[in-house]
Amino acid sequence: MSSIRHESPIGVAGVDPGVLSWWRALRAIAALNVCLWLAVLQFAPASGVYAPLQLALSGVYVLVCAYRSLFPRVDLERLVVVDTHLSSIFLGRTAATIAEICFAFQLGLLVHQLAAHAGMPAVQKAAWAIPLFMVIAQCFCWHSVLTLNHITQAVESSLWAAGFSWMAILLGVIALNSSGWVHAVALVGIVGSTGFVAYVLSVDVPMYCRRYREGRARGLVYMRLDEGARDAWSRRVHSGSWVAWKADALWLTPYFSFGVWASIAMVCVPGT
Repeated sequence: MSSIRHESPIGVAGVDPGVLSWWRALRAIAALNVCLWLAVLQFAPASGVYAPLQLALSGVYVLVCAYRSLFPRVDLERLVVVDTHLSSIFLGRTAATIAEICFAFQLGLLVHQLAAHAGMPAVQKAAWAIPLFMVIAQCFCWHSVLTLNHITQAVESSLWAAGFSWMAILLGVIALNSSGWVHAVALVGIVGSTGFVAYVLSVDVPMYCRRYREGRARGLVYMRLDEGARDAWSRRVHSGSWVAWKADALWLTPYFSFGVWASIAMVCVPGT
């Protein structure tokens, strides 16, 4: 597959009303998220040794999600709403990798903080396995982006589900051995974690497996890593069709809303 460099100006010509409405919603959510983070920075009480780190990690995640909301893309399909160099798949994936690692460490810190309040040092140590799942997942994600092989994208999603499953287990242990606000936060975390796992295993993983089978049926030839890197840097497929976007909009929308809100909320958890 040859790399194609697009030089057309930014615009929304030929974009379906549905895609425009969705894109406007993403931009509005991005603006709201930045305002929420700034409000937390200004007004929320920060306590504990990890508070500045939680705030910084959340800030990275908020900003990257805002950038990705302005320039939505689907990595393997090279699909973009706005045809500009800022929509580069390689650039966007790099930013997303940094942000997702930050979010993963936020999750580990959250469980670590709750376990510290509950007086459970063993759970504190076990909490650091949570981001490990997500960091390993990034390797499979990059393999899929560079080779165009959806099966490793399914593995990536499965690793995220595994990380959240481990998080739910640790939060369950904390909930059984705590009370008050620590118990309440642990229960909320369990609900959120299990809900995420159920979504990934019922929607994301089957979607990527289906795309893998469809690619094999079409005789899709996977790229070498170096070929894929050049392709991801330069090739963009501009589409304003809602049919092309709706499947990925189902996960991009909660990712840029509920995911960011969870990141900001973790900043407000009292530290030790």
